[in-house]
Amino acid sequence: MRNTFYTFLLIMSVLSAITCQAQSPQTNISATQKQKVVERIAQLMEDKYIFPELGVKMANYIQKQYKKKAYAAAQSPDDFRYLLIRDLQAVSKDKHINMSYNPARAKRLSKGPLPKPSPERMRAIIAREQGRNYGFVKVEQLMGNIGYLDLRGFYDHQRGAETAANAFGFLANTHGIIIDLRRNGGGSPRMVQLLCSYFFDEKPVHLSNFYWREDKGVRKDEYWSLEKVQGKKMPKKPLYILTSNRTFSAAEDFSYSLQAQKRVTIVGETTGGGAHPVRSFEAENMFVVSVPIGRSFNPITKTDWEGVGVIPDIKTPANKALERAHLEMLKLLKSKNTVVENIDWAIQGMEAKINPVQISKALMKTYAGDYTNRKIVLKENHLYYQRPSTSQNMRKLIPLTQDLFAVEGLSFFRIQIQKDERGQVTGVLGKYDNGRSDLSKKGKIIE
Repeated sequence: MRNTFYTFLLIMSVLSAITCQAQSPQTNISATQKQKVVERIAQLMEDKYIFPELGVKMANYIQKQYKKKAYAAAQSPDDFRYLLIRDLQAVSKDKHINMSYNPARAKRLSKGPLPKPSPERMRAIIAREQGRNYGFVKVEQLMGNIGYLDLRGFYDHQRGAETAANAFGFLANTHGIIIDLRRNGGGSPRMVQLLCSYFFDEKPVHLSNFYWREDKGVRKDEYWSLEKVQGKKMPKKPLYILTSNRTFSAAEDFSYSLQAQKRVTIVGETTGGGAHPVRSFEAENMFVVSVPIGRSFNPITKTDWEGVGVIPDIKTPANKALERAHLEMLKLLKSKNTVVENIDWAIQGMEAKINPVQISKALMKTYAGDYTNRKIVLKENHLYYQRPSTSQNMRKLIPLTQDLFAVEGLSFFRIQIQKDERGQVTGVLGKYDNGRSDLSKKGKIIE
């Protein structure tokens, strides 16, 4: 549980920096208090930081800055802590180093390690995890039988195991899987280990190591894929991961470990770059200081992603990553001759989403009008489709070519404009992904 506890503090240290002012009214901080805080943090970095030599450098630098009166102008605790965070991170490039003004929590920490949660607190923690469905926000089937999982956190691996098994059970019969980590800030390394294990066979794979600085030296923990998991393993199933610059910590561990094993294709943005688990300490009963006391070490790359992030295999803006990954997955399946129903239909639709086809307003005007049992409306430079015999709302038409359109919200249906030899619009052909089609001639609507 120790690793899990430390890793969850990654999220809490960031949140505390945001919420600390609301928790504790601030007063001006004196020169004496500043000096004691600098001395305390310098000692923490020397004694606790995962890289001893770098810890000494940080300690020396902030003490030098104090002597140069670099912190003299800071009046409030917030102003002071911002300057200290800036200087500590300038030396270390470690984004996990943080500091919040939280006297109540600092005083609790000053009494020694926090006690285990009370039964009431533990029930509240479990209820919160359950309320967030252990990070599993959405599981669905995309066009082409591609599985999609929106995962927003790596929660307790034991309590969340059944939910993970159910999610992966849903995905097991898809042709490939896309896991969305664009809004995932991290969590438990044991859950990372569990979820990675679904994508390897029974033979254990060395995923990563963690080194922890302790009073007697450094302790090493090894993480290997598990021989057995609940449900079905998927060692050969194509896997894509979506990332953003908000993807952080354990979410980066998951991505990095699979990438190093060449088991995944990562699509999106370079991640946040946080590979160092933290522990919280107090400073002068005022501040809570997050000190990285551990580090990840990949057995293949011989390093980690701290400060540089996980580099995607396919770089694209985060808001375009899902469409790009979906298209790349479909193309991969086609190249492998995987039997996918209507794969060309799906590829054409995804390509149009990524590279929209432009149609002139003059041409769209010729398409607008009434058809036998359909209607096309031009509104604000967009074409819309409607079945007048029903009460459905108009659906936007998405150009696939100059005369072929997908219908928003109806992945199985498309509209093909029909023309005569002179290029005059004569009707629309409704096309279905099962090969069926029906023609609506231009003219009076039949209700």
